[in-house]
Amino acid sequence: MREAAMIGLIGLVLLCGEVSAGSHSLRYFFTGMTPIPGFPEFVVVGYVDGVQFVLYDSDRRELIPREQWMAESEGPAAWERKKKIAQESEMLFKRAIPLLMSRTNQTGGMHVFQLMTGCDLRDDGTTSGFNQRGWDGDDFISFDKDHMVWLTPVPWGKIIKNRWDRNTVDNQRLKHYLEVECIEWLRKYLEYGQRELRVVAPVVSFTRLGDSNRLSCAVTGFYPQDIEVNLWRDGVVIDETLSSGILPNHDSTYQIRKWVEFDPEDQADYSCRVEHSGMKETLVVIYEPKSRSQVAVTVGIVVGVLVLIALIIVAVVIYNKKGRGKSDYNPANTSDGGDSSSSSSTRS
Repeated sequence: MREAAMIGLIGLVLLCGEVSAGSHSLRYFFTGMTPIPGFPEFVVVGYVDGVQFVLYDSDRRELIPREQWMAESEGPAAWERKKKIAQESEMLFKRAIPLLMSRTNQTGGMHVFQLMTGCDLRDDGTTSGFNQRGWDGDDFISFDKDHMVWLTPVPWGKIIKNRWDRNTVDNQRLKHYLEVECIEWLRKYLEYGQRELRVVAPVVSFTRLGDSNRLSCAVTGFYPQDIEVNLWRDGVVIDETLSSGILPNHDSTYQIRKWVEFDPEDQADYSCRVEHSGMKETLVVIYEPKSRSQVAVTVGIVVGVLVLIALIIVAVVIYNKKGRGKSDYNPANTSDGGDSSSSSSTRS
């Protein structure tokens, strides 16, 4: 329960920094908060392609591998260095929270300071990186690595922005991390977990749910989690769709379902279109109403029966023709055979 609550604290930030299909991503989420009984004051969670591979919290003060490939790939010395970095970050966050409370004229209550940082590696070789921070659930300040400046949407953040802009040494170090070091680590982690982090194409079904007025496109079994799923009507994408969101499967793959309300009598063409790095091209699954399927099945059965009847008639005609020929010939054979047998028997 405690761990679920810890992850829940940072659940909203997972919606940020999404990457497109065909990309790999490395993400770190840091969360510091004012003391609350039963909750750690500081948590770090690391993700590769949406798979959690490392965890640190201020209660245990230990860096914990969340995937077997991570536990087996890093030696004790490297693991100890990473743990010290997490512990140093914990101290920085605990010092930053009172300062931010002072900047925002707050003296009490629950407050949360968050940092999100990471990078993306796309199939075409291009990369991107980001570093952004939040205070009490709102954007506070972010780094523009291309222009080497900090951006803030809040008035009280301008003093911090101006001070950080002048720190060119740290800014250059952060830029190097986002553009070089982060990508190098991402490549290493992809190599460490190449079997578990393999690309798997999705399985797609697009059907009407029972007798309801709902069309549902179910997409499952794919990895990585970055995917594009859209419902179309007569060649136009449907904007007003509902979604389950991307959910994990038991085998480390993912699933998502999107659906839309529709009129079963509508003769429009509906389709579900899926884009994923596991497929070379967009997969299009067309909805076939039951009425059309039933008509197709009925026509198929009728044609099959007619063909069968025709075959039976032809067979009967051929049989009758052959049968009449045999009747004209067999009595003579029988008679001859009977006479011969009798004669032979008499002769004996």
